[in-house]
Amino acid sequence: MKRVGISQEWLSAEKRAARQAAADAMAGREAAAVYSTAAEVRLQAALAYLDAWFTGEALKLTALTEHHAHEELEAARARLSSATGNSQEVLALTGARGVAEDETAEVRQQQATARAALERWVGAQAEDLAAPAGLPIPDEQAYVASHPSVVAAQLDAELARKEADQARTSRNPNWSWEVSYGQRAGYPDMVSVGVSIPLTVAPARRQDRDIASKQALTEKTAAALAEATRMATGEYRALASDAKHLNDRIERYRASVTVAAQQRTVAAMAAYRSNQMPLMTLFEARHAEVEAQRKLLSLQRELAKTQAQLALKPIFEGAAR
Repeated sequence: MKRVGISQEWLSAEKRAARQAAADAMAGREAAAVYSTAAEVRLQAALAYLDAWFTGEALKLTALTEHHAHEELEAARARLSSATGNSQEVLALTGARGVAEDETAEVRQQQATARAALERWVGAQAEDLAAPAGLPIPDEQAYVASHPSVVAAQLDAELARKEADQARTSRNPNWSWEVSYGQRAGYPDMVSVGVSIPLTVAPARRQDRDIASKQALTEKTAAALAEATRMATGEYRALASDAKHLNDRIERYRASVTVAAQQRTVAAMAAYRSNQMPLMTLFEARHAEVEAQRKLLSLQRELAKTQAQLALKPIFEGAAR
C-alpha cells in the first residue's frame, strides 16, 4: 500500500504564549550581556583616560622639581667657587638632582604605560589630552537599578519565571491531527482521519517534578537578585562616601596647605629680592610648594576615578531593554 499523509501537533494559545514569553526573556538576557560588556568597556576606557591625563600633569610637576634641583645645584657650585659654600652641600644637591631626574623618568614611564592602556581601549594614540570634564552622578536608586549585576539578576529571574510558567502548561498534553490517503493493491483506496490525545501518566513523577525544579530555580534567581541589589547598594554607598571624603580632603588641603605653600614662596621671593633671606630658603619654599601640588594632584586623581565608577558603572537607561 502507498500512503501519503499530513499530521500536525496542535498547541494551545496558552502554551504558545508561554513559549514566546520564555524565548523573549532569553533574548533579553543575552542582549543585556552585550550592554553590560559595553558599560564595562566604557568604564575601563574612562579610567585609562584619567590615568593618562593625571600622569601627564604629574610629569609637569616632577619636571619642575628637576628644574629646581638644577638651579639649586648651580647656585651651590657658584657659592663653592666664591668660597662661601662647601663641597658637602654640592654633593648633597648633586644627589638630590639625581633623585629628581629619576622621579621624572619614572613618571614618564608611567605615562607611556597609561597611554598604551588608553590606546588599547580607544584604538588610537592620544597625544594631547583635554582635562576631564565633570560627570553626572546618579542617585542611589538609579545606580542600583542600572547596575550590570542587578540587571543581569533581574533578567535571570524573569527568565526563570517564564520557564516555570511554560513548565506548568506541560500538564495539558498536546493534541495531534492526522489526515492520510492510501492506495491499496486489490482493494479500494482509503482515506483516514485521526486525532491523537495523549494521556498523562504519573504526573507526580514527571510533569510535577519538572514544575518543582523550575519553581526552585525561580526562588534561586530571586535570592540572587536580592543579593545583587544589596551588593550594588553597598558599592554605591562606599563609592559615594569615598567621593565625599576625598572632596572634603581636597578642599581642606587646598585651603590649608597648597595656598599656604604658594604664599610662602611669594614671601620668600620678596624677602630674597630685598636681601632679607638667603637663596636656599627660597629653594626650600619652592620645593615645598611643588610637593603640596603633587599631593593635591594625587587626591584629585583618586576623586576623579571614584566619580567615574559612580557615573559609568551602571548601564545606560533603556540600554538593557
